[in-house]
Amino acid sequence: LGRRSPAWGMQNRPGDLSARLLSSQDEALERANAQLRATQQLCNETEAIGASVLGELHGQREQLESTRDALDGAQASLDQSRKLIRRMLARTLANKCILAVIVIVLLGLIGLIVYYQVKLKK
Repeated sequence: LGRRSPAWGMQNRPGDLSARLLSSQDEALERANAQLRATQQLCNETEAIGASVLGELHGQREQLESTRDALDGAQASLDQSRKLIRRMLARTLANKCILAVIVIVLLGLIGLIVYYQVKLKK
């Protein structure tokens, strides 16, 4: 009962203890380095995705600006068309008024001619 096993004596040697501590620290350092590499790779992938999204957003912005410019041009054309239609409407109304005046004058002249024809026959 009082005997110790030879393996127990080897485990307690100071050199073995520091070797085991060094080995476990090396393993912990290696795990930390692996996690750091994985994190760095994730950061690189995230940066690449961000750059891709930024490029797509830039393209969409250019497309929206182009569309806005086209709409501004269309709006300017519509404004010119409205002005032209208003002028045409004003001319049409003026022509109708002139035509109505001419019709009234002609009817008045016809009436006068008929009146004088009837008066002269009597």
